[in-house]
Amino acid sequence: MIQFNPIGYLKCERCYHEEQPRQGNLSDSKGYIELVAGHNYEQGLKDLDGFSRIWVIYEFHQNKTWRPLANPPRTDGKGRKGVFATRSPYRPNQIGLSCVRLISVKKNRVYIADSDLLNNTPVLDIKPYIPEYDSFPDARTGWLENVIDDIYEIEYSELAKAKIDFLRERKVDLEGVIDSQLGHDPFDKSRNKFIKTEKDYVLRFKSWRILFEIDSKKVFIKDILSGYIDFSAKLGNDTEEDVAIHRDFCDYYKALP
Repeated sequence: MIQFNPIGYLKCERCYHEEQPRQGNLSDSKGYIELVAGHNYEQGLKDLDGFSRIWVIYEFHQNKTWRPLANPPRTDGKGRKGVFATRSPYRPNQIGLSCVRLISVKKNRVYIADSDLLNNTPVLDIKPYIPEYDSFPDARTGWLENVIDDIYEIEYSELAKAKIDFLRERKVDLEGVIDSQLGHDPFDKSRNKFIKTEKDYVLRFKSWRILFEIDSKKVFIKDILSGYIDFSAKLGNDTEEDVAIHRDFCDYYKALP
């Protein structure tokens, strides 16, 4: 048996895969890798701060199963792909690889950006990105050569934007959810991204309800609502902290004229 011990853990504000886009270079997420103390790992960071990008090798810690066929978010219309021809996180060994932007190195912390990792991700290794060796612009990309990106522009009402900002201050990143779920082919028939009511489209994330309209290639976010009618019981997998945020949100917006 092969056993790996994490050298550190990523700390960031995004805890759910719905909050992250399909690749790190499409993400605005920031955070830091905190190395495990007592192993002299921090000495291994010497000279790393001279690089602008690094490879992070890590464990998909939220995934416990794998699938031989994957349904990637970008498609050529020819069905599922073999997992080894995709970057699906559902793999026989839950090992991930991301190229992220290096911000700084401070003591035993490596600050990064443009990351698609989730909070508390176990990090197995860090390597420098070297363009001379790691970049092959003329490389063939297989089935991806036939993919047509179906990109949608996202706009917000003033009310929705205010609510997004209110929640971001409380470490709930609905903008990341909206970008990842609606910014690319929201009508993808292989995924149930939202439901349609008589008045609106509704995207659900945990106990939050995101109301929006679609016109041509534009998604207009109308409003953000809490799924709580009362607080007699928790919804879904909400924690006490989640419920407290919903309560603050409802109290604040009900109090506004």
